[in-house]
Formats: sequence, structure tokens, C-alpha cells
Amino acid sequence: MRRAILPVLLPILLCGAALPAMSAPRHAAPRPAHNPDPFERFNRAGFALNQALDKAFIRPLSLLSRGLTPGPIGQAIRNFLSNLGEPVVILNDVLQVRPVRAMKTSVRLVVNTTVGLLGAIDVAQHIGIRFHPNGFGDTLGRYGVGPGPYLFLPLLGPSDVRDLVGAGVDSVSTPLFWAEYNYKTEIDVSLGLAGGLSQRSEADADLKALLSDAADPYATLRSTYLQDRQGEIDEKHTLPPLPDIGDPEPATPPPASAEATPPVSVPEPDAPPSAQLATQSAPSLPTPPRPWRGRVYG
Repeated sequence: MRRAILPVLLPILLCGAALPAMSAPRHAAPRPAHNPDPFERFNRAGFALNQALDKAFIRPLSLLSRGLTPGPIGQAIRNFLSNLGEPVVILNDVLQVRPVRAMKTSVRLVVNTTVGLLGAIDVAQHIGIRFHPNGFGDTLGRYGVGPGPYLFLPLLGPSDVRDLVGAGVDSVSTPLFWAEYNYKTEIDVSLGLAGGLSQRSEADADLKALLSDAADPYATLRSTYLQDRQGEIDEKHTLPPLPDIGDPEPATPPPASAEATPPVSVPEPDAPPSAQLATQSAPSLPTPPRPWRGRVYG
């Protein structure tokens, strides 16, 4: 029993040790009427313990791991670990009734596993099939299951009841969980260590930007996590409405008449140069970039 449970819990604990690197979501969710954090005292104690563990052990180990696997080596390890999680993405694409996405992810898995040397090289991305995260927590949200109370568990990091259940289902949905092979426990522990440390090292700079200047780091992380997850559910996983066959075709708006075009103001010949410049239209400024939006750990 312990041999079967350990490979499941350890990857989740180590992946959760990397607090998710997140910024403000694209669409802020409205503040819920109920209290989203009924266990705040317990959660704050877990957050303080997690910060101490991260500072003393997890962050130094993640930075050491990144230093030992620089450049292409580290990227190959990340690609390999991502490829191992593709079956979970395919399963949840199917559960969410997204056949096109499931087919693309299946092609991505086959291409990277064969041509990409077991996923070490992300060949599918170069042919236009990019990775997209998905999990059972997203599937539950797609079908209207609420997040439940906010939770922060040591090493598991920020979550809610829906995502905690989803992470457990995802962990037993991987083929490696059911496969039998020599040194199963040792291999699963090594993969969990590599995955957790890799995610923590990637999130290091973003965690500093998010929490370093926060007056209340716990509240900042909680608000960002809840809003980001709700934004993902609302934006990506809402069931589309069925088309109404009886709807008439939308009317084409009439073309604008030439008389509606405002006249161009022409400066007088004797006007000073400053007045002539004022009559010219100012150049349009470029659209500012959208704020960065990080990705929650897997």
C-alpha cells in the first residue's frame, strides 16, 4: 500500500512546494457573497510553515538543480516531464467534450514520444501544436462545480476543494501509476523530485515580484489564486450555448455615406507654424502590452 501511495503523494507535494507564479488575471472575478476563506487561521499557519520550508530547503534545492541542468539539458528534462502528463490532458479534453483539442494533444503525444525522443524535444510545438494545460479540476469547473473553501496546506500550497480533488484524480490518471516495472518507487520519486524542483525554479522570479512588496503576502496570494482560477474557468471552460437554427441572418449595416466623413481642417496660410501643427492629427500610440499572466503549477 505504501509503495502505491508514495509515488502519488510525493509529486503532488513537491509540485505544490512551488507557490504558483501568478499575476493579475485578465478578468477579475466578482467578490463572492460568501466567505471564501472560512479556515483562514489554519491556512495562515500552513502558509507560514510553507514559507519557512521553502526558504530553508526547497528554494535552495531548486536553484541548485537548475544550476546542474543548464540550457538544453534542463529544457529536455522539462519537456520530458511535460510529455508524461499529456495523457491526463487528453483524458480531460475528452471529458470536456473537446474532440479537436483531444485529437491535437494525441498527435502531440505521439510525435514527441517518437520523433522527439520520449518527449525530450518538443517537436510538436515547432509544427504548430502547442501544449495546453488541463486537469480534472478544470473539468469539474466546466460542468458547474464550485471551488469550495480556499485551502493552503504546507507543501501543497494554495488550492481549493475542487482543485484538491482534481489533483488527486489527475495523479491516478497517469499511465505510470498503473504500470508495473522494476524500481517503480525509485523512478516515481525521482520524477516527482525533478518535476517539483523544476517548477519551483521557474517560478522563483515571479514569486518575488508577487510577494516581496506585498503588505500581506498571504492575502495577496489568496486573492490572486482565486481570481486567476475563476478567470480560467470562466474564459476557457464555459460550455458554449447551442446555436438557434431559427435565428435570422444578421442584417448587414449600410455603408457609411461620404457626407458623414468629417471635413479635414486646413490651416490658414498666414497661421504660425504652431497653429498648423495643432490642426494635424496626432499619431496613434501603440496599444500597451497586456499584463503578464503566469501559470499555476500543474
